[in-house]
Amino acid sequence: MAVMLQQSWNLGSLVARSDSLKRVLRLAEQVSRHPAAVLIVGETGTGKEMIARAIHSHSLRCNNPWIDVNCAAIPEHLVESELFGYEKGAFSGADALKPGLFELADKGTLLLDEIGDLDLKIQVKLLRVLDRVPYYRLGGSKKVTVDVRVLAATNQDLEELVRAGRFRSDLYHRLAQFKLEIPPLRERPDDLLCIAERLLREHRPESRFGNDAVRAMLSYHWPGNVRELQNSIFHAVMCAKSPHIEFTAADLCLPDSPAAKERLPLEGDLNQVERQMILHAIEKFNGNQGKAAQALGISRRTLLRKLKGYRETDSENETASGGSDQQRYYRSQMKVPVKITYAGERLDATLLNLSIGGASVAIEQPLSFGMPASVHWTIPDTGSEAELFGRVAWSNNQGQHGIQFGNLSPGVRSNLLRWLASQMKKEGMDQDAAM
Repeated sequence: MAVMLQQSWNLGSLVARSDSLKRVLRLAEQVSRHPAAVLIVGETGTGKEMIARAIHSHSLRCNNPWIDVNCAAIPEHLVESELFGYEKGAFSGADALKPGLFELADKGTLLLDEIGDLDLKIQVKLLRVLDRVPYYRLGGSKKVTVDVRVLAATNQDLEELVRAGRFRSDLYHRLAQFKLEIPPLRERPDDLLCIAERLLREHRPESRFGNDAVRAMLSYHWPGNVRELQNSIFHAVMCAKSPHIEFTAADLCLPDSPAAKERLPLEGDLNQVERQMILHAIEKFNGNQGKAAQALGISRRTLLRKLKGYRETDSENETASGGSDQQRYYRSQMKVPVKITYAGERLDATLLNLSIGGASVAIEQPLSFGMPASVHWTIPDTGSEAELFGRVAWSNNQGQHGIQFGNLSPGVRSNLLRWLASQMKKEGMDQDAAM
């Protein structure tokens, strides 16, 4: 069954050997040609987007637009204009009419990823659109009618959010006309080993996993699922001494293993991990680019090209970041109770220190390297609630964890910089560039 599905569907890198995932794919194939909304539920990194893309490509709308949006990645004040569009002059900076994502997906499919993060006010308008009720663009006076099939995905428990009053019950039932639950990787050992072997072949065709490595992979719980497995194997390949035929459990450097205490934390997607490994190799060989390239298994020309790209990106980010060097590196010490969103759960934690680039928190539950996490914090003296998105960058034995922030929304970044500037001023630090 798995072979047939992979031949008839564009499933990308999704592997289906386990009976549990085969059952999900059979259900997805059955629902693909029906107009029903589909809610896809699963932990981070289980392949929800690939399932959604497969449903679209196998549907009667396959020749029409496919649009996907991560609801958690859009700043709160821009969600409505992104989804439903706006008219010229609707607000400052609206210099021309902009169609929303629903209009762009007309006659096609729209995937609303991380649907659980939508604000309640937007949920009301979304429900009306799903019921085929025409809507107005922001600042508009003419109604817009669209024909869109909506797929939604989340790693949160929407039923629990409904009970907590954070998600509308009527919207939940409208989205979950058909519900697909993707089992986590730890419950699919056949898929896990197949994916691991394929990833290893892509990087080191002559290599294999030793028995202890197989046992380690099967016993680890993989909270980041396939993404974490990809990062772990990529890390093992990049750090391996060449030639390297048999990879061991120590090479995989899984959390809680002795080697993990010495490893470089895995953060972000494969491009970010690649950057970390390249810079780590440069440092390991004391700046010798030839030896670093040889250890990485790439040409020196490729290494130079990548280093140049990193320098250009860093320069652009520094120019765009604003604030003084002191503001960028200043870290405010505190001990404040906060909430952390991690693996679909909201957890109690204590915020220990904070900078524009990240935070350190104390929390009872262990957090895994590279996993997405966000800090919910009310900025003092402003009453402004901020959700600071990032990834787990480090941990220690005292239950403390570092979270490195990603791209903060302009509003949150501005408020945070302003507050950090006020803290610096209170401590008597130089404030040449205070906001």
